[in-house]
Amino acid sequence: MEGEEGKDSDDDFNSDGDDEILLSLREQRVSQLKAKQAQKIENLAKGHGHYSEIVEEEFLPAVTKTRYSVVHFYHKDFERCKVVDMHLSIIAKKHLECRIMKLDAEKCPFFVSKLQIQMLPTIISFIDGVAVDRIIGFEELGGTDEFSTMTLTRRLIEGGCLLGLDRKERGEIKITKNILIYLN
Repeated sequence: MEGEEGKDSDDDFNSDGDDEILLSLREQRVSQLKAKQAQKIENLAKGHGHYSEIVEEEFLPAVTKTRYSVVHFYHKDFERCKVVDMHLSIIAKKHLECRIMKLDAEKCPFFVSKLQIQMLPTIISFIDGVAVDRIIGFEELGGTDEFSTMTLTRRLIEGGCLLGLDRKERGEIKITKNILIYLN
């Protein structure tokens, strides 16, 4: 018919190629989700997902048998170590990609010396068993005992052992008195 040449027909949108592309994308996504779930199960089997205490004999196997690990060297009588414990226990439950542990500095003199730990609390991040970052005391966390869990999370993300789960953790959003500020 005349005048209908410029109109689109449904046949233009029913391409067999589109179905193949969508099916391929779906298969890729399902494959990614299966791999992610398998990684989660493997990490949970390795002790990820909770904040645990290890002893000196467990230290090397713990940091070398997992890709990402964080170890808090502490003293049982130091209040600031208890503050770090509280924050790390929260972070460990959310960040299954990293095994987060604590080690009593009094009971592991060899590693305290080897890693040159001179002040507590000290948090050392490891990738494939190699120390890549350390947080000593609270200076980098605001210099106060009242720093937030998010502050420590962001600092560990900067160190490379945690993955930012959302824009807030990655530091792309700053929340100030119920006002969202998007950075970037």
